[in-house]
Amino acid sequence: MTIIVCLVGMYFRRALDGIRFWSRRHGITRLYLLYSNVESEGGGGVFSYMSRRNAEELRDRLEIMDPVMVGFNPMDQRNIFKTLYGIISKARRSGEEVLIDVTSTTDVAQGVALTIALMFRNTRVYTVPSKRPAWYIEGRVGDSRFEEWFENARNQPSLEPTEIRLPGYRLEPHSKRDEEEWEVEKRLLVLLRKNGGYADSISDVIRWFGHEAASSTLRNRFSRVISRLEMKGLVESEKGLKMKAIKLTEFGLIFSEALSEEEAV
Repeated sequence: MTIIVCLVGMYFRRALDGIRFWSRRHGITRLYLLYSNVESEGGGGVFSYMSRRNAEELRDRLEIMDPVMVGFNPMDQRNIFKTLYGIISKARRSGEEVLIDVTSTTDVAQGVALTIALMFRNTRVYTVPSKRPAWYIEGRVGDSRFEEWFENARNQPSLEPTEIRLPGYRLEPHSKRDEEEWEVEKRLLVLLRKNGGYADSISDVIRWFGHEAASSTLRNRFSRVISRLEMKGLVESEKGLKMKAIKLTEFGLIFSEALSEEEAV
């Protein structure tokens, strides 16, 4: 069971295509359309107008999914957090997975969505790229129309920076013992990548670390290492009839590539 939380902004087609894409792959149990309900916004409330209009049309086009319309302030970090947290914590209690679409929302809302995803294991964030990402640029490089647009775009006034508040837990170690364990965990990630991102069993891992025999002590030790990496979302294991296979997750693969490049420097 999966729910979609779509942070609706200026893009209608991309939001619609994203919802349809996931609907074909998951049993979508609920669809939330979060739109800007800020009336006193600068620039005549342009973003709120686009957000509300697109949300209403998405609701009409996806009527069969009985979308839930939720107004929020996409520029206020606290309001965004409380809105998303309420939806996602409810989904977690119901055993539902959550997909958050951040394709066309504000930078602040994107940051908060990522923060929420760091807090809940049932939550993922996605974006729908444009087929023609530069469609909004006026003119071509070198002509006066482009230069006028570029000069205006790069000199837009700004507000004060907003720091996205994050949960306290991080992958990095917090103590001397954590540091020692983390070094072993990182080495295992690099070794997994060097061996195709996969180990048939924990015996393979023990051998990669230079041990000739997989004693019960070593098995217990490396089982704990693998369990910690599983909790961090870097590996996943699959227990078969006689052995426990270990493989890198997609994020684990990306992270192990970064570790390997760091070693090469």
